[in-house]
Amino acid sequence: MHAGLIGLGNMGGAIAERLLGQGVTLHVCDLDPVALDRARLLGAIVHPTPQAVADTVSTVIGCLPTVPAARHVLLGPDGIVGGAAVRYYAEMSTIGPAAARDHAAAAADKGCHFIDAAVSGGSAAALGGTLAIMASGDPAGMQNVQPLFTRLTDRLFIVGDSPGQAQAMKLVNNLLAAANMATSFEALTFGVSLGLNPAIMVDVINAGSGRNTGLVDRRVAAILSRRFDSGPKIALLAKDIDLAFGEAKACGFPLDAMPALQGMSQLWQRAVDAGMASDDVSALIQIVERAAGVQVGSGDETAG
Repeated sequence: MHAGLIGLGNMGGAIAERLLGQGVTLHVCDLDPVALDRARLLGAIVHPTPQAVADTVSTVIGCLPTVPAARHVLLGPDGIVGGAAVRYYAEMSTIGPAAARDHAAAAADKGCHFIDAAVSGGSAAALGGTLAIMASGDPAGMQNVQPLFTRLTDRLFIVGDSPGQAQAMKLVNNLLAAANMATSFEALTFGVSLGLNPAIMVDVINAGSGRNTGLVDRRVAAILSRRFDSGPKIALLAKDIDLAFGEAKACGFPLDAMPALQGMSQLWQRAVDAGMASDDVSALIQIVERAAGVQVGSGDETAG
């Protein structure tokens, strides 16, 4: 099987490694020469532009960090839709329902099936074959890309026939993920102020009713060690939160119906305003720590 992949960041790089390990001949493109070198060493074939990839293979995946980047890769000069061979484009970037619908229509005008294929689970899940793929799009296009998806994971959820539905599902999921982190970090900081050991707190929480994805092992280790290196950047979650609230306004969903999520979003925005957009998501706890005058972890604690 031959396929293309545009975007070799934290998630895209892991997806590339997984597909290469599953015997896929992978054609890649990225702006980062270091990422390209890493993919080349794993066996990928490197191309200079997205269009060059799309000139070579019929199925291409996009995994980009922002909506403008995703649009440029698909529709810009030297973009995917200009490719001679491409027939199917699977968008794994988080771009929101409105952009997915627009991109799908533009791709269709060029004879390319657009599959909305949002993903969740992080780079570790991509490498381990446990990534969740939420997919929507026309059944004919879906049938053609499913063999590629099954090489990534067996956790494929078809959420509808229209592009944008998978993006909507991803935004709902990421609102919960962002809320889990925000509330977990606040609770940990509060517990430390009460004299509790953070590592013991995490063990108790993860054994009881407070367990949630905000306190997965890699994130806890990043906080307690003060390395703040669990993977995703604050900007990515903040972008997804903004997209979700934008969709709520667009469809007329009353914002006062979700006061908890609005409160959560304020913490993420405070981190962005503090210049932390490029920091790891685990560093969000520093906003709480500064407000409380408390530090969670010193590098000596161990969790689990």
